[in-house]
Amino acid sequence: MTIATGGAVEIRPVAVRADVKAFWRAALKAQGAEPNYAPPLLKETYDVLTPRATPFARENEGQAWVAFRSGEPVGRIYAVKHNAHLAKYHDATGHFGFLEAIDDDAVWDALFATAADFLRSHGLTRVTGPFSASVNHECGLLVEGYETPSTTHTNYAPPYYARQLARLGFQPIKDIVGYEGSLAESRLPSRVAAIKAKWHGAADLTLRRAQGPNAARELNEVYNDAWSVNWGSAPVSYDEAKFLAELAQQIVPPDWTMLADWRGEPIGVLCMAPDLNEAIRDLGGRLMPFGWAKLIWRLKVSGVSRVRVPIIGVRRAWRGTRVGAMAAAALLADAVEKARKAGAERLEVSWMLEDNRSILNLVRSMPAQKTKVWRIFEKEI
Repeated sequence: MTIATGGAVEIRPVAVRADVKAFWRAALKAQGAEPNYAPPLLKETYDVLTPRATPFARENEGQAWVAFRSGEPVGRIYAVKHNAHLAKYHDATGHFGFLEAIDDDAVWDALFATAADFLRSHGLTRVTGPFSASVNHECGLLVEGYETPSTTHTNYAPPYYARQLARLGFQPIKDIVGYEGSLAESRLPSRVAAIKAKWHGAADLTLRRAQGPNAARELNEVYNDAWSVNWGSAPVSYDEAKFLAELAQQIVPPDWTMLADWRGEPIGVLCMAPDLNEAIRDLGGRLMPFGWAKLIWRLKVSGVSRVRVPIIGVRRAWRGTRVGAMAAAALLADAVEKARKAGAERLEVSWMLEDNRSILNLVRSMPAQKTKVWRIFEKEI
C-alpha cells in the first residue's frame, strides 16, 4: 500500500501522446509494490490511451487525467460518454475506468470530482464503472481474490480501492466472476467427445479457426448477438473489433480464436490467450532494451503456466438449446486440449456474470473453482 499525505493535488488532462507516460507511471506508483500486480506495458498504454488513437476513442467522448503531487503522478482516471451504451439504454449514464491511485483521500476526491464534472458537462447524471474503457474491455474492480496474481487484461486492485469507492458514495450493482481449474485434472474433452459420439447432430456442429478477410466481421457479429441480452452489454463497432483483433494477434496463437458452426452458420465463439501478465510481471512495463526478447521467448518458446478464456458464448437464438449447449461445450473442450498441448497448467475463464448459469455450470464441470470476483459500482452525479 502506498500512502501519501500533504501537498496540493493537481489534475492534468492527457492531451497528447507525451502525457500518456505520466498516466502509465501513476499505475506503477499506486501498485508497483503489490506482488500480484503486473505493471502494464508502456507500449500498450500508448496504443490504447494516446488521444484519438483508437476506434473507441474516435467513436465516443472520453478524457483521461493524471493526478500529480509535488510533480509526481500519484493517480489517474478516465471518463467516457459511451454512445453505444446511451443509444441502447437512454439512461444518462457515463463510465469511469483505468482507475489507479495511491491511498490518499485528497487524490481520490480530486480524480472523481474531475471525472464527474466532465460527465455532467456532457449531459450525464450517473456514473458506473470501472470500465476500461467499456463493458467490452476490462470490467470491474477486484474485490475477492487478492492473493492470486492477475491474468492477462484483468485488473488487480488492493482492498483500499473498494474502500475509497465506498467512501465516495459508490454502490455495488453487479459482480462478475473468474473461475480457474487444473488442466491436468480436466476430463472435459473426453466427456464432450463421448456425448457427441451419441448425438445425432454431431456431424452438423463443426469448429474452425476465425481467420481470413472476414474473420473480424464474423467474430464481431457473433459476439454482438451473443452478448446483446447480457446485463450492461453494448455493441462493438466493426472498426473497434478489427483493432482489438489486430492487438490480440501479437500474443494469441491463430487457432486459439475459434468459431462454432451449425450447418455452416457461425453460432458460437471462444477466444483464449496466454497469460501475458505472467510473461511481463518482472519487466516493469518496459519492452526495451531486452523486454521484447524475454516476452517472445516466454510466449513462443518456454510458454506460460496459465491461460485465460475472456470470451465464450453462443448466439441468442441458440441459448437454452441442445445445439447451443453442445457448441459451448465443444469450444471449451477444444480450448482445454490446446492449452494442455501448449504446456499450460491452469485455465481461467473470466469475466462471467454472476447469474449466467449456463456458462457457469459448464465451466464448473471442467472442473474449475471460483477464484476472483470483480464488482461494478454506480453513483448519481
